[in-house]
Amino acid sequence: MSVVTVARRYAEAMVDVAISRNEVESIDNELRVFAEAMNASRELYDVFASPIVSPADKLSLLNALINRLNAGQMTANLLRTMLKHYRLHYVAEVYEQFRRKMNERKGLIVAEVATAVKVGASEQARLGRTLEQMTGKQVEFKFNTDPSLIGGVVTRIGSVVYDGSVRTQLQAIKERLKRGESAV
Repeated sequence: MSVVTVARRYAEAMVDVAISRNEVESIDNELRVFAEAMNASRELYDVFASPIVSPADKLSLLNALINRLNAGQMTANLLRTMLKHYRLHYVAEVYEQFRRKMNERKGLIVAEVATAVKVGASEQARLGRTLEQMTGKQVEFKFNTDPSLIGGVVTRIGSVVYDGSVRTQLQAIKERLKRGESAV
């Protein structure tokens, strides 16, 4: 079974629990903090992924982390269940799927936008309106700057990429010139 499939199953169950108990925000924050801790510490990840470390030692460490992070009962139950099934080291993927499922239920999509220079608020708003019209959904942005784009914008929504960068256009012209086609 793939990591994404496993993560999706845990995340779907957690979304249902979070909504039914009206604890979406707290569970989201707790999972995010725990996932960030695992991503930030290779040693922590290795301990939970290792078949050499005893389950009792892993549980002791997990309980200490749960107490230190002040995680609620539902999040603690999820983490202990994942540990029991040797999947705690996938918590970052579970959190990613949790966010994706919550966004789906809210009718929200996340667009990752890369531009050559920082984009002003008015341009962000205009791009937001355009994407909301295209998708019919509310759009949340993650803006990044990438000077190698030269100009234009590259937008990723899920697995779909809209590439309007000057860099890509120049590469296309270069390829046409190599094939002996007209560049215009």
